[in-house]
Amino acid sequence: MIVSALLTSVGINLGLCVLFFALYSVLRKQPCNLKVYAPRLVAEGRAGQRSHFNIEGLLPSAGWVRRAWQPSEDELLNSCGLDGVVFNRIFIFRWLPFSSYFLLISISA
Repeated sequence: MIVSALLTSVGINLGLCVLFFALYSVLRKQPCNLKVYAPRLVAEGRAGQRSHFNIEGLLPSAGWVRRAWQPSEDELLNSCGLDGVVFNRIFIFRWLPFSSYFLLISISA
C-alpha cells in the first residue's frame, strides 16, 4: 500500500466532509432555504420568518448534530415515520461493528 496516496485520499475526503458540514450548517439557517430544510414547519404555518440580518446565520455551528441524536425511537416514529426509525437503526447497527473492528485492528497493529 502506498501511504502517501492513502493520506492524500484521507485529506481530500476529510476536507470535503468539513466543507459540506459547514455549508449545511450555514444554509439551513438562511430564511430563503426554510422550505427546503423545514418543509413541515412551513406547511403547518409555524415557521417564523426572520426579516433582520443576523451574523449568526453565516457562522457554521454543530449544535444540530447533538440534537439529531437525542430523540428516542418513539419520537422519531411520531415525527419522521417508520422510514426514519429504520434508517436510524441501520446507521447505528452498521456503526457498531465497524467501530469495534477498527478498534481491534488498531490494538493489534
